Order: sequence, then structure tokens, then C-alpha cells
Amino acid sequence: MLRVAVLLLGLLAGVFPSFAAPIPFQLADSSYVLLRWNMIGKSDYHARITGLRGDIVVDPQHDVADRLRIDMPITHLDAHHRVLTWALKSHQFFDQAQYPNVTFTSSRIIDMGEGRYRVLGSLKIKEMTRPVMLYGKRSDDSRLQASGGYLRLSGTITLSRQAFGMGQYPALVADPIQVDIVLVATTP
Repeated sequence: MLRVAVLLLGLLAGVFPSFAAPIPFQLADSSYVLLRWNMIGKSDYHARITGLRGDIVVDPQHDVADRLRIDMPITHLDAHHRVLTWALKSHQFFDQAQYPNVTFTSSRIIDMGEGRYRVLGSLKIKEMTRPVMLYGKRSDDSRLQASGGYLRLSGTITLSRQAFGMGQYPALVADPIQVDIVLVATTP
């Protein structure tokens, strides 16, 4: 009987270690951030930031150990209009020459069940770091495994331009900016 118990314990230990340890994921090229805002009170505008770099660590057993870090290169910002793209990259807004990246770092990821998460962290734009909270959802086709793992997360947050020192032209550009985040990550 003791041999059977030891054998079962050995088999289970071989099956579950990949789920017991944190799983590191790296962002794929298909990840992006979409910024949306109103101009002149009614027109919807948007810009996309691609080329995101960063990593996600998921611990299926302990969400306290989950981590997320994203660097968003402003050089990859595209507003689909040459003048608007230039303005957003200029010193009046993101100031790409001085601050080439926007960085998000999580401090806590809370598993709310059913693939939904609340992510607490800090967002650094220029030299200003502010606490933020966003809500995210993991897609149903995600595979939380150390080998061949795939993770797709999407989230939304609304930010104030003024909170990050980008409150120029308030009569033209609305202050709240809607930020949609789509992260696709795979295990290395």
C-alpha cells in the first residue's frame, strides 16, 4: 500500500509541476494599445501603439505572484494622419525625443474569476508616474502551460491627459482618453 501511495505521489509530482510554478510569457508582435478620444466635442479619433515589449508572469496557483510589465515605444505610435501622429509624438504631448517609452508595471493582479482580472499598477508617461487600475479579461483560448503556452489579455482604462502633463488644447481635445489594451503572449 505504501508503494502505491509513493508511486501515485511520484506520478502526480511529475504531472503538476508545470502548473505549480510561475509561467513566464513574452509579448508577441500582435500586441497593441489603442488610444481613443474626442476632438472638437464630437469627432472620434484614435492612435495605435504597436511594437510593445514586455513580459507577463502567471502563477496559476497564486495570483499574488502574477506580474505584468509593458514598454510602449512612442516611435511606433500611429494616428493614421501624418500631422496628428507628429503632434502626438512632439514635445506638446508624449515628447518622443526625450521620453521614447511609456511604461506600465503591475503591482498586483487580482483574479476575479471566470478569466476576469483587476490589474493594479503604475503608468509612467514622461517623468510622471501615476497609480492606475484596469480591468482585463483572458480569452478562452489561452493556454497556461510552460511549453507551448499562449495568453491573450484585453483590458480598458480611461486616463486623464492632464494627470500626465498633456492637457494642451482643452477646447479641441477631450481630456478623458480611452485606452484599449490587447496583449498576446507566448512562452519562450
